[in-house]
Amino acid sequence: MLSGNRNEYADDYTNKRLHELPFFIKYRHTDAHFHMNFHSHRGYELFFLHEGSGNYINGGYIHPFQGNDLILIEGKQIHKTAPTAGKRFTRTVINFLPESLNPETKKLVIDLFGQKRKAEHSHFVLCEKKHARIYALLDQMYAEYELRQTGFEQMIGILLSRLLEDIHRIRFSDRRPADNRAGGDISLVHQIIDYLSSHYAEDITLEELAKMFYITPYYLCRLFKKATGETVTRFIAYTRIHQAKQDLVFTDLSISEICARVGFGNYSYFGLVFKQHEGMTPKEYRKKYKRSVPM
Repeated sequence: MLSGNRNEYADDYTNKRLHELPFFIKYRHTDAHFHMNFHSHRGYELFFLHEGSGNYINGGYIHPFQGNDLILIEGKQIHKTAPTAGKRFTRTVINFLPESLNPETKKLVIDLFGQKRKAEHSHFVLCEKKHARIYALLDQMYAEYELRQTGFEQMIGILLSRLLEDIHRIRFSDRRPADNRAGGDISLVHQIIDYLSSHYAEDITLEELAKMFYITPYYLCRLFKKATGETVTRFIAYTRIHQAKQDLVFTDLSISEICARVGFGNYSYFGLVFKQHEGMTPKEYRKKYKRSVPM
């Protein structure tokens, strides 16, 4: 998931963990110099920020965060964190699959992560009291996950259900809305990401894109990089590869059809870029993952 020459956009680590168990927790990790690429993975994600600031890009929506934040991410949704450089960044991340939950809790998940939920409703700012209560649950969940004593999977399921019930109450009963931290620049980047997420397969130059939003190409690149930590070109490339991976696994389209469908005009170039990102050719990827569990 971290940057590198191979698999730089794949979160195979999380997918592998969720294949072993339907629950994975990365607990209170702290970095001062952190970089994450756009990525996606199986299952739902709960992202808790304990300290730090920056932006979280989730499904084309930008959430500015500043401590005591909670962000909900759906499975296979493109997302990344872009924290403020040089500052402590401490977070807990929980990934889970619905089969780990009882029927009643699954209903809560549908309410929280359902398609009708607006993107801005996936961001919560927790008051100190609620943050402390949730922190206590996270602490217990991490202990169960690490120690793995008899019955730990059942206990994690119980604790996760309690956590989701608390989040559901915050969302639908006493939710403290995220304040309007997004200024005009962030709002503009959100519009750009939203546009690119729908038009990634088109041949759009930076000049044309900048003209659509009445800014210069230089300002567009600078603004996008500052808000997301990535370049416009890399975002488009990832979005195309992400869609190509879905088509390779879940459709019977030929590789040349997928190449054209996601916006690569040259078959050889598509194969080169895909291999740079995934460490294998599109044909090898399809052979490995076709009819396997969803990403």
